[in-house]
Amino acid sequence: MRLLLLGLVTLAALVGCASPNEVDLSKSEPNCAQKCSANFSTCLSAFTIFPIQQNNQCVDGLRSCASACPAKGSATTGSNDTNTPATGLTMEQAKYKCLDLGFKAGTESFGQCVIKLTK
Repeated sequence: MRLLLLGLVTLAALVGCASPNEVDLSKSEPNCAQKCSANFSTCLSAFTIFPIQQNNQCVDGLRSCASACPAKGSATTGSNDTNTPATGLTMEQAKYKCLDLGFKAGTESFGQCVIKLTK
């Protein structure tokens, strides 16, 4: 009976696990996808007492980052010239630019960067 209860508790805990396999980076611009992957790896490498919750948060960050990446081969991949004033960008362009500048997708500072660049 205890073994069955332990199995059910374990199963219930694992049901909420998110998997990075749910996020398809193959259709994203390669440099952006690589940055998303690096951010994901950094997120997972941090120590935590609650690894399942951390995994879910890291996958959410990966998902958010991937959605900010332009499609592979799209014209929005732009140049890497960070000295050019970037104002009035589209939302997708601003997200990519903020990732390019080193902001992590899903953070408050990333959101502020995107808002600033779209104005």
